[in-house]
Amino acid sequence: MNRTNVVCLVLATSPTVPNSPNTQEEHRDIQQSITHSRYGHTIRLDPLPAARWEDLAQYLAVATPHTLHFAGRGTPDGGPRFLTDDGGEAPASPVGLRDCVATAAANGLRLLVLNACWTAQLAKELSEFVHTAIGWRAQVPDGYAQGYARVLYRNLAAGESVAKAHTTARMMLALSGCTDPPVLHAMPSQLPEAQFLIGPEPRAVPLSRPVKPLPYETNARLRKPRLPRPPPP
Repeated sequence: MNRTNVVCLVLATSPTVPNSPNTQEEHRDIQQSITHSRYGHTIRLDPLPAARWEDLAQYLAVATPHTLHFAGRGTPDGGPRFLTDDGGEAPASPVGLRDCVATAAANGLRLLVLNACWTAQLAKELSEFVHTAIGWRAQVPDGYAQGYARVLYRNLAAGESVAKAHTTARMMLALSGCTDPPVLHAMPSQLPEAQFLIGPEPRAVPLSRPVKPLPYETNARLRKPRLPRPPPP
């Protein structure tokens, strides 16, 4: 039986208004990328659709993901935007989000992906707590954000390091015409090249039963039987 080793929390916070990011498609792309990758069977996606502030707090109160992926909209001078009870949206408090990430990082959170506009500075600040944080410097078209997430998780689930998966996703964006791709910030004591979503356990070569050598057979069995010699005259 396959055992889940990695948990990825996907916060989808975009309201149903025109020109909002299609977070349902982004979640689907991430799911498909992971499912069809080499080690996808070891990763579990926990989606929080139409996420509100209390949804994140409640989730982190009972569980800690290895990766937290935010899919939605950002604010030029604030944090990522969450849905509100009246159907609108509002940016999360940077202080409150900082506390949530710091607590989760102390319990095992290793990768933070803020896949929203104007989140690079916040990612840099939060990399003080989490090993690696990724964000966008400016406004980002929906297609670029979805494409980046798709390639990033495809390569992470294939066993690549965070640094290499990020670089591959940026190369894809460059080919598609993106001139301001997301940036990666790492804790000073951590190397993204040495960080992997897939740990060593799933990579281990399964032990096989030793091959038992066949009993030794002499060539005598392969020879034709000799005919008896005639008696001397």
